[in-house]
Amino acid sequence: MNQQNFFVNTIASCKYFYGKTSGGDPDEIPSWGAPAAGFLPGLILAIFSGTFVLFTGPVAGGLVAAIVVPLVLEILTGWQGISVTVACLERLISRNKTGTQTGVASDGLNMKDLMQRQILFASIYVFRMVVFGVLAASGNSIWFVYVLGGAYLIRGELLREDDFTENFRYGNWFFLVIFSLIAGFLSFHWSAILSLPLALVLTALLLLGCRRLIDKVFGYTEKWIVDLLGYFSENIMLTVGLILFGRMIHG
Repeated sequence: MNQQNFFVNTIASCKYFYGKTSGGDPDEIPSWGAPAAGFLPGLILAIFSGTFVLFTGPVAGGLVAAIVVPLVLEILTGWQGISVTVACLERLISRNKTGTQTGVASDGLNMKDLMQRQILFASIYVFRMVVFGVLAASGNSIWFVYVLGGAYLIRGELLREDDFTENFRYGNWFFLVIFSLIAGFLSFHWSAILSLPLALVLTALLLLGCRRLIDKVFGYTEKWIVDLLGYFSENIMLTVGLILFGRMIHG
C-alpha cells in the first residue's frame, strides 16, 4: 500500500458512500478503504463533541452532540440508511397486517401509512440523538470513530467481489485497526484504548452475521441491502456503546 493508493481509495470511498446519488456506478466501488468514509466524519465529530463537553460540561456538550452529530451524518449520506430502514420496517408491518384493513377508505389508509412512517422515522432518529448525546456526555466520543469506521468496513466488505487477487484483501481491516489505534491513543482516555478490541470483535461478528443474512434471506447483494445492513450494524454498535458507557456521565 503506497501513499498514492491510500489517498485514491480514501477519495473513492467517500465519493461512493456520500450524497443522495452515492453508489450509482458499480465501477466506483473502492477496492479497499471503505472505513475512511466512516472514520473521517467520525473523527471530526468526536473532536467536535469532545471539545464542547470539555468547555461547556457534559450536559450542554451532550445536547449539542445529540443535535449536531446525527443530523450531519444523515445529511452526509443523503438520509439513505434511515430511509431504507424505515421502508423495510413498513413492509414488515404491512405484511403482518395483510387482510386486516378490509373496508377502510383508501384516504384513511394513506394517512395511517404516512403517520406510521413518520413515527418509525422519528423513533430511529431520536434513538440516535440520545445515543450520540449520551456517549459524548460520558466522555466517550471516540466510540463514534470505532462505530462509523466499523460500519463502513462492513458496507465495503459486503460490496466487494469474491475475487481478491488484484486487490489488497485485508486493506479495510488494516486501515481500520491502524487508524483506530492512533485515534484511541491520541484521545488520552483509558476507556478508548480498552474498548477498541471490543469494537473490532463486534465489527467482525456483525460482518459475519450480515453475510449470512444476505445468503439466507436476500440471496444477492445490492446497494440498498448494504445500506440497510450497514445502518443496522451501526445502530447495534451504538447500542453496545450506550450500555457500556451510558452510566459514566458525571459533573
